[in-house]
Amino acid sequence: MSKNFFSILFFTAFSLLNPHAANAKLIQILHTNDTHSYLDSIDHDANRGGAARLKSLIDFYKNKMTEEGVKSLVMDAGDFTEGNLYYMADAGRKVFDVHNEMGYDVGAIGNHDYLMGTRDLDKILGEMDLKFSLVAANLEMNYDFKNLRSKIKPFKEFVIDGIKIGVLGLTTNEIFYKWRFDGGRITNPFKAAKHYEQILKQRKNDYIIALTHIGVLNDIKLAERTKYIDLIVGGHSHTALFKPSYGVNKNKLSVPIVQAGMHTEYLGRLIVDLEVGHPLKIVSYELIPVKYEASDLKIKSLVEEANNDLDNTYGKDWLDEHVGYSDLKANDKDGARKWAYFITDSMKEKSKADIAIHTPFMNGEDFPTGNVSRRDLFNSIPRVFDLSEKYGWTIYTTKIKGVWLRLVFEALTHFGQPLTFSGITMEYKKTEFGIKSKKLLVNGKVINPFKYYTVAFTEGIVRGAEGVSPYTSALLRSPKNTKFKIWNTLEEKVAQSVGSLSLNKISEDNHLLIMPNQNAELGE
Repeated sequence: MSKNFFSILFFTAFSLLNPHAANAKLIQILHTNDTHSYLDSIDHDANRGGAARLKSLIDFYKNKMTEEGVKSLVMDAGDFTEGNLYYMADAGRKVFDVHNEMGYDVGAIGNHDYLMGTRDLDKILGEMDLKFSLVAANLEMNYDFKNLRSKIKPFKEFVIDGIKIGVLGLTTNEIFYKWRFDGGRITNPFKAAKHYEQILKQRKNDYIIALTHIGVLNDIKLAERTKYIDLIVGGHSHTALFKPSYGVNKNKLSVPIVQAGMHTEYLGRLIVDLEVGHPLKIVSYELIPVKYEASDLKIKSLVEEANNDLDNTYGKDWLDEHVGYSDLKANDKDGARKWAYFITDSMKEKSKADIAIHTPFMNGEDFPTGNVSRRDLFNSIPRVFDLSEKYGWTIYTTKIKGVWLRLVFEALTHFGQPLTFSGITMEYKKTEFGIKSKKLLVNGKVINPFKYYTVAFTEGIVRGAEGVSPYTSALLRSPKNTKFKIWNTLEEKVAQSVGSLSLNKISEDNHLLIMPNQNAELGE
């Protein structure tokens, strides 16, 4: 028998003996986050994950607890769209169709859910009859985006067995992303939470759940800076929390924090004991691997529709054609880093640059192994800004005088994003503003302060930097779009990656990975 069975059995016996437990209720919370359009399976395992398996698992546990008299809330903590080639099916609509049928009661908005731009997001929401509520208390929409304003609310209230529960949505305001929400603004999530928890209390909510897309470390800060949040269901940091984390709120109460990894790998399952006037208690919590043998037929059909749309858009034979070989192994703990360096090298060589800079967190987790198809390449860096640009990001280049290189690199780390460099080695120390560099070499040579160096960037870095501030564009000396598509560039290089060009032989030589402090821009 499962641990959950004994937990529930214990609670039942306890309630019979404890007069205060007469008004207590068990509620099941099922939660996901950062599914990123992984509609068919997880990374490197075709038999695990995917929307159809996940939906069947959700239904199984909902039905199981319904039979035991326990009601459920099903939540998603955001980033359900951009992150996989499936995102491109019918310009984002197929992913929304799938998400709409998963059985969610409420969902947060993640940064990757508005990277398409507010105009496209507003249009898609206007076409949909949403079967779940979208919540984001720190999104402020302009009046001309009527669908965003009508379908994204600060919170959603539920009454379950007489207990009123407010679910408060929060999303990240990191500067690297929030520029893309150009139909309004994203405010500080901590300040929004303080404001709306008061409103939810005034509206007689017995419990408040924060459904967040700000990452575990900021969830802890959120708990510490608020008074009335009872539970945090989170996303954004892709963290698989097998046990709840905790933050202590201003009332000196411990607030549990849960998160379920990424890419449909796990379903989070939480049983809570709610008794009005008493703190929320966790009866049981687990992350359930999405290995369920059954696959929901309706979701399976919708995924097939998405596949058909991709085949019509790109051509099935063209997508599935093998264009090269990767000797990386799925269990290689350094595989993701090697692939990030490979992408950065490819950009440098294609654009004939001295240096290339890439954001490895924009890669897909599924780095290619074995025979590599175009579909594999696309999913290894599955990024687009404008849905009309169906072949992904391009490479940008600029010329930067040697004397300014160090300043540029340090400024880029201030955005809080990890960076990979090709053609650079450098010693540095972390600061609260990014990094402070020293002993910087370009292709093994000391920088010539009077020489102009050609630097290649991903479209994501350039447009993100320009979106943050026009001064950043000036610092980068107005980079030019080379029109070289990163996907095509990778295809050209992966065809050569045998022998001395083996991906597995990629080392730290003439490469650099910087992991700066993240999320500092969330503020107080």
